[in-house]
Amino acid sequence: MARAGFSVARISFLGLVASMLGAAMLASPAVGSTSACPSTGKCFAVVVSPSNLAAGTSTSFTFMITNQASTQQLGSAQISAPAGFVITGASSAASLTSSSALFLNLSLAPSASTTVTLTASASCSGGGYQWGIKAKQSNDFNGFGNDFQLDPNSAGNLSGTLTKSCSLAFTSDGQPTNTAAGAVITSQSGGPVKVEVLDGSGQLATASSAVVSVGLNPGSVTLSGTVMVPVSGGIASFSDLKISQPGFPYTLTATSPGIAPVTSVAFAIGGSSCPSSTSCSASASSMTTSGTAMTLTPVPGDVIATGIVNAGDASYSCGTYKPVSDAFSFALFNAAGTPQSDTLAVSLEIDKSVVVQPPTHPGASSWQICYASTSQFTAVPGTTGTTTIGGITYHTGLLLDCPAPQGQPCVQARHKDNAGDVIVTFLAPGDPVARG
Repeated sequence: MARAGFSVARISFLGLVASMLGAAMLASPAVGSTSACPSTGKCFAVVVSPSNLAAGTSTSFTFMITNQASTQQLGSAQISAPAGFVITGASSAASLTSSSALFLNLSLAPSASTTVTLTASASCSGGGYQWGIKAKQSNDFNGFGNDFQLDPNSAGNLSGTLTKSCSLAFTSDGQPTNTAAGAVITSQSGGPVKVEVLDGSGQLATASSAVVSVGLNPGSVTLSGTVMVPVSGGIASFSDLKISQPGFPYTLTATSPGIAPVTSVAFAIGGSSCPSSTSCSASASSMTTSGTAMTLTPVPGDVIATGIVNAGDASYSCGTYKPVSDAFSFALFNAAGTPQSDTLAVSLEIDKSVVVQPPTHPGASSWQICYASTSQFTAVPGTTGTTTIGGITYHTGLLLDCPAPQGQPCVQARHKDNAGDVIVTFLAPGDPVARG
């Protein structure tokens, strides 16, 4: 701000002293501040503490109210919460809602101060916020024409800042796990799927009143059950989610207004359980790629899940080898959803329309399996790497041929069928992803 000229300051000095003395006769400002009340002098000042806190936290706020009037007492005050805040308590309030608190019978004499306290949970969205406050001369907050005016110099004290923002997370024991088609999706601990709300400091927002929704990826498949749940103690529990269509990998995305979404780990939905003493297999296909996974030693009650992964979610390669098929995924788990490491025989068939693209892969013998697994494996030298699919880190590389000293996974055979489609068969445990 530009400073006033010296000559102006000199001729105004006498008038400034007089106006200050006159104001002092009308009202007594709060200590350490200069009142900017209108000529009526019927004003009050307020100081709020704290003025800054982490988004989503719950804390006690103190409001120091000072009566700046010269003769009138200040009898009552009403405090309104900022947008997104929820008032949860105020022991001395005459009435209380989630958005306001009313304090009566303050009987605050001129120049006197009093402090009222309320508890509130802050909004989950970071940024500035603004409290509201009204005061009246009457002790019962009734009547017209007896309002006090807030001293403009203390209006800024009603503002504050929320640092950071809330976040969502699937709890460590609440991530979804492998489940049979049509069965309730449980978590890795056997209980419901759980999503927690964390405040701006990364702690559980136990006072949060947020509502959390979950959706399924891919969205073309239906997720049934209660998909919108209010938070209790900072956690939203989903106890009846179901998916009827077998596939892998699926993920859940949790959302809540004003909070960034979060995605779960990948999980599988299997078809029918394996019957005893017979082969057990499952298949999945797209326009250009089809795959079948079959257990070599079926265990009654085990479940196989298969799926074609969206190209954008599994666009990995293996060194200089650039796969052209869609990604085929498969998982083997028991009735409790626990992944099983039994060997599966997998056939990946790539349509002729993709195969016949000279000079790329001119014959069946040139086709490789670009494999991705959560466990490290021995691959063709120079083709290894990592990729992320469904929020999980996978090790990648081209499979060696069987038999090989390293054992499985490995490629058993390659050939073309009468239609000109390429079929590659390989051995592998469950839960990987493969492309040709």
